[in-house]
Amino acid sequence: MRKFERIVIFILLLLATGAGQSFIVNPEASAADRGQSVTQVIFGLIYLVLILFLVKFRSSALSLVLKDRWLAALCVLAILSVAWSVEPAESLRRSIALVGSTIAGLYLGLLNEPKEQLKAVGYAIGLGALGSVAVAILVPSVAFMPTGELQGVYFLKNTLGHMMSLGAFCFALMALYERGRRVVHVGMFLLCCVLLVLSKSATAAVVTMLMLILLPLRKLLYLRTRRLLAAIAVLGPVLAFTTIWIVNSSEDLLAALGRSSSLSGRIPLWQHVLQQIGDRPILGYGFSAFWNSWQGERVSDAVNWDSAVPHAHNGFLEVWLGLGIVGLVMILLSLSRNFLLSLRIARSNREMEYSWPLLLVIFTALYNLTENSFLVVNTTPWIAYCAASYWLAGTAREAARTTEEELEAQPAEAEPAFSS
Repeated sequence: MRKFERIVIFILLLLATGAGQSFIVNPEASAADRGQSVTQVIFGLIYLVLILFLVKFRSSALSLVLKDRWLAALCVLAILSVAWSVEPAESLRRSIALVGSTIAGLYLGLLNEPKEQLKAVGYAIGLGALGSVAVAILVPSVAFMPTGELQGVYFLKNTLGHMMSLGAFCFALMALYERGRRVVHVGMFLLCCVLLVLSKSATAAVVTMLMLILLPLRKLLYLRTRRLLAAIAVLGPVLAFTTIWIVNSSEDLLAALGRSSSLSGRIPLWQHVLQQIGDRPILGYGFSAFWNSWQGERVSDAVNWDSAVPHAHNGFLEVWLGLGIVGLVMILLSLSRNFLLSLRIARSNREMEYSWPLLLVIFTALYNLTENSFLVVNTTPWIAYCAASYWLAGTAREAARTTEEELEAQPAEAEPAFSS
């Protein structure tokens, strides 16, 4: 049975990467019409199967839900937002899918250690990368967008870029701790990087570079507490502002990546979004409803992009649009809690795989500065974030009880073990 459950999880993660969407999505359809009914039914069936799997672990699952109350609160808020949504049907459909996606993360986090979570996500993306190469060779009319950017088996270049960015740092991490398959993992890392460049996704490229810079800085985790906090205070804002500045302001770098200048300026979009938020600041426009409403169409017309704006290109603003300041506070509390817990776990376990939750939280926060993955239903990044969050809820507090005392007793210059 356990083997069957792993197969179900892998299929879910593979579908949730968006693999295969380039063959079935109509680029001319509106955002509301791009959700294929067959795909939605498949996701729904998988979520029902996972719920059945969780029945035998119901007490442990309920305990995790209660410990990680912010994810549950976000799901409840999304469902309640149907009552005030500008597009109630869309909010209802998406909120149900959000619950299913979060339950999938609960199952993955409850029964799998970080090493297993990392492998599941990495291998699902790796298969999509190999598929994208095959499609580029065999069916280039599908693999490449009309403007020349590669989308592979995914819909749109930004999806390919997002998945390859996540995949690149997954395989980089696996290459560091799993010596027996290092050649394979290095090869897949390089493949993800090549596909990332071909996608010409600026955000994904910048975030990947920043994450790869962070990997050798892992030894900072073993500094004494005060020095570590000082390093975080400096590095955190630097990474955030660097991401935003490169994506939005550096025309030369964006041109090198093949980015159209008409799409590089997100700041005007954010200004219009903030104006709309001002009309409904507390509870928002309803979960995933804004861009399918006349208010969203008005913003799309105002920024005058080449196509309709699909989201706010900032995960924090997108949550604020849909669920108001209430939802934004919840997602910020979830991120902060997970960062602190994962930091303690990474400091107390020198095995490289235990850095996965911390790096995933950092990756998620950076990516959402200029794109959006928060609360995006039926997607691998959200399922992976929920899995890490639930694992942390069940493990971090117990595992980190003596961490600070042990670290304070060690020399400040202790070096980490980067490989086994």
